[in-house]
Order: sequence, then C-alpha cells, then structure tokens
Amino acid sequence: MRIAILTTISGVEFEKCFQERIVSEIDGIEINIIDLKHLKINKQASGRHKDLDDLENLP
Repeated sequence: MRIAILTTISGVEFEKCFQERIVSEIDGIEINIIDLKHLKINKQASGRHKDLDDLENLP
C-alpha cells in the first residue's frame, strides 16, 4: 500500500478542503482524506496527464 502525504495541492484551499475531508481509520490510526469533489478539482488543476487520466476514471 502506498500513501502520499501532501502539504499543498493545486486548485483547492486548505481551509475549505479540510472542512469537507473524510475522516477514516486505518490500522487504528485516524486519518484525514480529501473528499471526492476536491480531489477532482485538484486533479483538473494539476493538468498532469496522469491526473487527467485518473480524473476520467473517478466516479
């Protein structure tokens, strides 16, 4: 399993993104995950081919 920890991302503001985060638990550790709406905005804003390909496969 690979987990990416980012401190900044394109297209979204931290405060709004954090308010709408998904809180989950993995192996007893609570983690914050970007919600789908903000993930899609970020992938579009990044403009990288890989992210644009990912965007096409998100629900």
